[in-house]
Amino acid sequence: MHIEQFEYVIEIAKRGNISKAADKLHVSHSAVSQAISNLESELGIPIFIRSRSGTTFTDKGEAVLKLSNEILNKIKELKELGHHSKDIPGSLAISASAIFFSTFLPETLKTFKLEYPHIQIEIDSNTLDPVIEKVKSFQTDIGLILGTDEILKEVSHFANARIIYSIKLMVAVSKNSPLAKMDVITPKELLKYPLVIRNERPPRKTWDKIFSLYGQGNVLFYTNNDEVMKNVIANDLAICFFTDLMKKDPLVLRGDISLIPYFDPIEMPNYHLICIQAKNKYSSIVEKDFILHLMKSLESYKAEIQDL
Repeated sequence: MHIEQFEYVIEIAKRGNISKAADKLHVSHSAVSQAISNLESELGIPIFIRSRSGTTFTDKGEAVLKLSNEILNKIKELKELGHHSKDIPGSLAISASAIFFSTFLPETLKTFKLEYPHIQIEIDSNTLDPVIEKVKSFQTDIGLILGTDEILKEVSHFANARIIYSIKLMVAVSKNSPLAKMDVITPKELLKYPLVIRNERPPRKTWDKIFSLYGQGNVLFYTNNDEVMKNVIANDLAICFFTDLMKKDPLVLRGDISLIPYFDPIEMPNYHLICIQAKNKYSSIVEKDFILHLMKSLESYKAEIQDL
């Protein structure tokens, strides 16, 4: 057995097929395919099921993937011994919800990269469920999500989950809306206006609960595109839930959009920014330090929005 074989198994899991894994690893498709075939022969078990639609793991293959991660994590741990931060090589995979990219994550990446110039960062923006799945299947090192107490309980079965911020739910309305003059908005007032709803599990569940308690609302459309949502709101076509972290958004600073606190007297939704990492996976110095940078950036961002 060779270390490269375990690296190939993990990369195939991340990419979904051998060709994409080979491209990422800068080796030939035939080299990866042959290495996996040799590993399967040595172990005496099939690891993958190959098809035109991609490459999936067998049941025994799932166990091989888990052990491959454990082996490479131990090797990573050994390599970190004696290294200073600026000299540590390697990579860091991050998958995050959109709210992180529009707030304090860019500053985190900037300061982190100054300290770890040799770390290759692979980062993607995704909706809740794909981020969770990537953490669960070891495809990403750190997942950053916006979720409820229910989501926190769900991910805690397979991940180390940490609340890094409990957000304040705000109603985003046009400066021309009558709601812009209110100090707080309740569900009954909310349902008098057309709505734009984020197309993810927690928001849809929150709205379903509101509709069941207070009556069906007029949903203009569902979307995950923040720019579309903000433009619709600014043009007074609908209203929407956002968070207090939106206070630094240009449309809010310019006054085109007003953020009004939301209050439900029956059942107030609780949303958090949550950092998740797979259990039974070594958390490297690099991962731990990235989270420290993330928390510092968050604290600075919170201080800035408190003054707005």
